[in-house]
Amino acid sequence: MLDDQTMRIVLGGVTLTVLVLFHLGVYRPTRSSFSGWWSLSLFCAALARLLLLFNGRDLQMIANPASITLAAIGVTCVWFATRSLRGERLPLWLLGVAPVAIVVPKLLDGAAGGVLAGNGPLFLYMSVMFGAGSVETWLAWRARRALAQSARSGEAVVALLVTAMAGTVLATFYALRAVTHVVARPSSGGFELAGFSGADSIVLLVCLVGVTFSVSAVSWDQQSQELRRRAMHDDLTGLLDRTEFRRQAGRASENARSSGVAALVVVADLDRFKAVNDVHGHAAGDGALVAFATALKDSVRAGEVAGRQGGDEFGMVLLDVDDAGAFARLKAISDAYAAHANSVDFPLPTVSFGFAAFDDGSSLSEVHERADLAMYVAKAQGRDRAVRYSTDIVSRERRGPSTPDLPDGAPPVVALP
Repeated sequence: MLDDQTMRIVLGGVTLTVLVLFHLGVYRPTRSSFSGWWSLSLFCAALARLLLLFNGRDLQMIANPASITLAAIGVTCVWFATRSLRGERLPLWLLGVAPVAIVVPKLLDGAAGGVLAGNGPLFLYMSVMFGAGSVETWLAWRARRALAQSARSGEAVVALLVTAMAGTVLATFYALRAVTHVVARPSSGGFELAGFSGADSIVLLVCLVGVTFSVSAVSWDQQSQELRRRAMHDDLTGLLDRTEFRRQAGRASENARSSGVAALVVVADLDRFKAVNDVHGHAAGDGALVAFATALKDSVRAGEVAGRQGGDEFGMVLLDVDDAGAFARLKAISDAYAAHANSVDFPLPTVSFGFAAFDDGSSLSEVHERADLAMYVAKAQGRDRAVRYSTDIVSRERRGPSTPDLPDGAPPVVALP
């Protein structure tokens, strides 16, 4: 059995070797968030282990707190890596707060040999972080399994499963270490034995080797998912592009139809958008598009879809709303968009909406065309309003001379109050 010092050297050396290979072979080609945070965690873990070699020497008073600090930062990076899989926000402040919260009590309690004098707080924090990382990875694994086969990578699914299992093992292991630290105080003779002295090096080494290849697969998968996401989204607004919007709108409408939920297609167009570009420049036009896209994103509910269909035209699929609810939703979007006027130095153009409901036999293309006709009537009626498509009979004369000509045979369109 190797002694603790040898195990620390072995684990530190292996970790550094894996770091170099992973950085060159995975992070540099992919530049994925997952691989970046994982690389940083490997770097911190390697230095933390190597600093423990100074235990029993003059530099221990500096090296030991530094090792704990790096270990805390490293395990936080593990959680950040797993959290990035689902695009969740990262609380970066934790990188500075957690090490201080762990090291300072240890130093203050060290002279008394109390429960905070050892590494109990660190073990507890590592258990929490590995546990949180495991939860994130299990959620990412479940989400990847739920994807359509064309977008799902079998290697990524297996890699996420292995990583989630390893995180669960490490969370359990460090939880046991934290409990043992409380039961067998650092000053007791049996603490080293009860505290699994040297065992953490073995567990970390096994998990490191087992997870490394899985992490590589996850990193490459994250890059491919990001490329796929970019291909499906409009570069300027971040909304779905025309093709992907139509695809997802069709799927959303079919799901709504099968579950008996009402679905509406909305077409929105910025009023006199060309004048904004001509008078204030294309940067102002882009600002108006981004402001309206932001309002759309904030309004979308679970299962609904929003996208940019080209130029200044946008589309939405609203679910489980009647006519009154649709008008209320569209007014809220218009108000949220208008609120962005304070952040730009040009007048934002208004928006005209048209929407139409699905009936039993209508296809997405048919309903979208009706919503588009309703949007043109909204413009003819003065812009900055919403119009609902209706099959009520309204003569072309009653629509007024300013109403644009509709295709021959097109059903009439009316506005509701």
